[in-house]
Order: sequence, then structure tokens, then C-alpha cells
Amino acid sequence: MNFDYDVIVIGAGHAGCEAAVASAKLGVSTLLITSDLNRVAQMSCNPAIGGIAKGQIVREIDALGGQMGIVTDLTAIQFRMLNRSKGPAVWSPRSQSDRTKFSNLWRHILETTPNLDLFQDMCTSIRIAEQEGKKGIVGVTTSLGFEFNAKKVILTAGTFLNGLMHFGEVRIPGGRIAESASKGLSDQLSSLGFEVFRMKTGTPARIDARSIDFSQVEIQTGDDKTETIASKPGEPAGPALRLMERDFHKFSFLPDVKRELNPRACFIVHTTSKGHEIMRENLNLSPLYNGQIQSIGPRYCPSIETKIVTFADKESHQLFLEPEGEDSNEIYINGFSSSFPWEIQLKALQETPALRNVHFYRPGYAIEYDYFDPRQLTHDLQTKIVDGLYFAGQINGTTGYEEAAAQGLMAGINAARSVIGKEPLVLRRDQAYIGVLIDDLVTKGVDEPYRMFTSRAEYRILLRQDDADMRLTPIGYEIGLADAERYAVMCEKKEGRDNLIEWCREFLLKPTPPFNKHLEENGTTPLNSSVRLIELLKRPQLDFSKLSFINELKDRINDIRADIREETVEAAEILIKYGGYIQREQEAAEKYRRLEYVKLPDSIDFLSVKALSTEARQKLDRIRPATIGQASRIPGVSPADINILLILLNR
Repeated sequence: MNFDYDVIVIGAGHAGCEAAVASAKLGVSTLLITSDLNRVAQMSCNPAIGGIAKGQIVREIDALGGQMGIVTDLTAIQFRMLNRSKGPAVWSPRSQSDRTKFSNLWRHILETTPNLDLFQDMCTSIRIAEQEGKKGIVGVTTSLGFEFNAKKVILTAGTFLNGLMHFGEVRIPGGRIAESASKGLSDQLSSLGFEVFRMKTGTPARIDARSIDFSQVEIQTGDDKTETIASKPGEPAGPALRLMERDFHKFSFLPDVKRELNPRACFIVHTTSKGHEIMRENLNLSPLYNGQIQSIGPRYCPSIETKIVTFADKESHQLFLEPEGEDSNEIYINGFSSSFPWEIQLKALQETPALRNVHFYRPGYAIEYDYFDPRQLTHDLQTKIVDGLYFAGQINGTTGYEEAAAQGLMAGINAARSVIGKEPLVLRRDQAYIGVLIDDLVTKGVDEPYRMFTSRAEYRILLRQDDADMRLTPIGYEIGLADAERYAVMCEKKEGRDNLIEWCREFLLKPTPPFNKHLEENGTTPLNSSVRLIELLKRPQLDFSKLSFINELKDRINDIRADIREETVEAAEILIKYGGYIQREQEAAEKYRRLEYVKLPDSIDFLSVKALSTEARQKLDRIRPATIGQASRIPGVSPADINILLILLNR
């Protein structure tokens, strides 16, 4: 048995799995330690991946050579592209996944990745030694007394660090229902000088589909063309879907990764004023409102208790009933996260007509856990206090599978690159949502669970989901994570896209009566003179599909490789329609990028620079930004303070 590794990853959630595979694929020996190998990459809350801005993150993970997009597509039971009524800068893919198949597929990936070993145990301490006057990683110790040696350690403990679950007055230590909390690591890291705080999150009840009255629900299907049919004996309860035609959108850019599971519908119901009344009368029993929970919960995913208090004027709230799998009767109640005693949860839900006879698989609960101030990290996610120790995921104050996976991927990449003596990979804010996420964490910190939104990205027109491969696959290929096949597909898509745009720029259309009639039928002005096709495509009423009757255009599109054709055409159309906006944002990003290249020396004594404001001196000294650009994004550091720093650097 091997006890010596280059990189050890602690925890096999979404962050840990991405970190372990990325590290191993970059050629360094890696060990993944988790308390239960049968629960890797668990969807601890809702059985879905993606959503607003989160979907862009998953596309970026895939473009770099990560695994989440592939696993999501192969286990998807419903796919939707959100925000299609708005511009492509905010289009966001989202998928319902089969929870069990998702975890099983990840287990298969972990077990078949070269250079990666697995071990089931709880890590109780990180072994650290003084190295050249600074603390550095030596290895880890587990609860069974195993000692593994390592050059780098990535801690991805999720909600397990001193996790405490709340079911009303009942409190049970644990990181997830039926799983033990992790003890010892927080105390050890705190003794080393790390700042440790508490956060709270929650999850709703899971119910049996056979106890739902489906005659009183609204059916919500995905983007695939389907028809609703009656389910057969032995199939999950409720209406079933028959697939007619797959929508081409998905998460992975690899053409041979396809969504193939049977589609499932979601269902919409609403809470009632009577249910709200039951909950209001029992707020004293909610740990969120009786003082039992003191920590901060997620603002953008509030509990049902918070909803009925904050939005007291609303008589109902929308709930989504989401299936947990392709052939499962377990249903997740999205929108009803709660820490009420189970009796109150049950009574309140029973006031919703479709849920009169609802049967719990398990009730909802809240969980408190330790996290570390992410301003104690550098941009490669390495801690400032201990060399070779990396943090990724919810222990950095984030919420969501996607944010965790992105951090894990980057921590795995950078730990491996450090082992082989290469510079860390740090993505800029104009390169990726992943860059925005990490920069926000390490420069601004968090005062509540951090969730990614498109509004957090100042260059979101550049960070669209459709072109994540163009932005990041060359980087993934250069560092050795994205393989040659992925890079070749990206190059072929880029060539097809650019050739199609150039052809549209040259192709001339004449104002014939049939063509003008077609334009009028589509609600746009007929032609008075000849015009280039690219100018017509800039009109909001027109797109490639509405002009596909033009034989020359049809032939040109058919020349594009079939399995990436629709994605290539969509990418070309977006660049044609939004090219002006994209160019303007690229120019703005280029101007701002100059500040990112102005380095701040490690030796600078911010506290001694009296021209800086007191707040700026204190925050700059604490966070120690590496560049002027990073310093400019620290709350409390004003433009005047930035000018002082530029003068100090003779810039």
C-alpha cells in the first residue's frame, strides 16, 4: 500500500471529486480520502445542476477539461436553457439529474482515473511542519490511525466541519443526514491562526410521488419535445413523458457526450394561506426564529420560515416538485427548505391541495457548519498561513454544487502545477465566471453564503455559456487537462463558425417579391435594394432558421460537421447579432486589464503609507493583494487609494 502522495484531497463532494481528478490527470500521484465511498459527489440538496450563472460555470468546468458537465449530461432527466427570452449573455443551462446515477458515474470516474487512489476514513488532522521559517504541509492523519504523506493537501470538507443538523428542537451532529460530522480539523486550523466562522444552510423534505394528487399540479417539461402520457405499472407515479425530439443544448462540449436518459417532468404547486398560518403560529418552534441557530443563512435560497416572515403579504409561494431520478418515486420539494419540527412541515404541506395525503421519505432540516474567511487564501486557493494547503468549496463560504466544483477544479490544477514546479493558473474576471468567483472570494470575502449571479460579472457579455470552449479549452489544453480530441473539436467549431460569418458577410441578397413577402410575414421591413446576409441577420426578427429556405445558406450550413452543427450555427448567430456589444466590452476589459499587470511587491508595508485611508491601510495589510487590480476590488479601498498606490509604484 502506498502512503506517499504528491496531493491529498480531503472530502469527495463536488469540489473534492473535481480536485482529485484534475490533479491526477495532470500527472501527479493523488489520494482522495472520504468518510463514505458510496456517497461521492452527493447532491445533498436539490437534484439539479446549473441555473442562472451556475450553468455558465459548469460549461467552463467542461471547457477546461473537468468532469461535472459530462456527468450531468449522462445522468440528465430534464434539460432547460433558462433566460432564452433575454440576451445570450444571461442564457443559463440547467438540468435535473438522476441523483443515484450521478453519484455512481462519479464513483466510476474516480476508480478509473490513472494516478488516483481512494481511501475511506475520516481525516482528523493535517500534519504540518516548519519549512524555511514557514509552516508547510507534511501529510494527514485519519481516525483509524493511518498516516499519509503529501506535498500538498486540498481541504474540501463541505458542511461536515463541526456540522450540526436541526430538526426543530432535535439537534444531531452531522455533515448530512445519516452522516457523521468531521471533528478536530477546525480546532487545529484555528490554533494555527485561521479565522473560523459559522454558516447555515437547509434542505426541504423528500416525499413519495405516490402520495401526490397529480390532477392538481401544473406540469413543467424541459426543452426536449415531449408528449405527456399515462405512466405504466411499475413506473414512477404521475404523468410520464414520451420523447419526440432532443434539444441540442447540453453542458459538455464533447459531441459524443449525449443526454440519453428518459425525460421526467417537474410539477408546480403553491403553498396556501392556511399553511402559512400554521407556520406563523409555530415560529417559536423554528430554530431560525427561537435563537437556536445564530449563524447566517443563504439570502437567495431562503427557508419557508423566512419567506412567510419577509413576504408576509403573500398568500402563497410557488413550489417545484422535482423527481430525484429516472425511475424513482422520491420527490424533492424545491422552495420549502425548513428547520421546523417535522409535524409542522407535514401539516403546512398538507394544506396544499395536491399534497393532502403527502408521505415523507424524510423531513427537511437546517445545518450549521464551520467555514474559513476566504481572504486567508491567495488566488490559486492556497492558504497564506500554511504552504501547500488549499481550501475549496463550502468551507470558503460559498453555496452550490457548481461553485464548489469550480473551486475544486482550480485547487486541483494549482496543487498539481505547484508539485511539478509550474506557475499557478489564475483566471481573470474577463476570462471566466470561475475567475469572478475566486476573485470575489479572496478580495472581498463573504458575510453570507456566496452564490454566483450574472450580475456579479462586469463582463458577462464576454462570459456567455456558448463560447466557454473558445475562452478556456485552449488554456485547458495548454496545461494538459483538456485532451487533443476536445481541442480539435473546439478548433473545428471555431473554424466553422468564423467561415459561416465570413460567408454571410459576403453573400448578397436581392429584393425579390417572394423574399420581401417572407420578410413581412416575419414582422420585418422588406428590402428596397440588395443587402448582405449579415445585415439581415442583425435584425431581431430574423435568424438562421427563418432564412434556411435560401439554398446557398442551407448548403453552407450542411457543410459544417453534423454533430456540432447546431451549436456552431448558434455561436455564429450570437456573434453576428451582438458583435458590437461584444467588441465594446472587450475594449473596456482590455483597459481595466492593465491594472492586473501592475504587481504589488510582497514587501510593501501598507500600514506605513499614511496617505492611504485608515480603512484601506487595514484591509490592504490584511488581504495582501498581488496586483493593483485586485486591490481596486477590495471594499473600502477607494479610487483615491488606488492612485496613491500607483504613485508609490512610480506608475
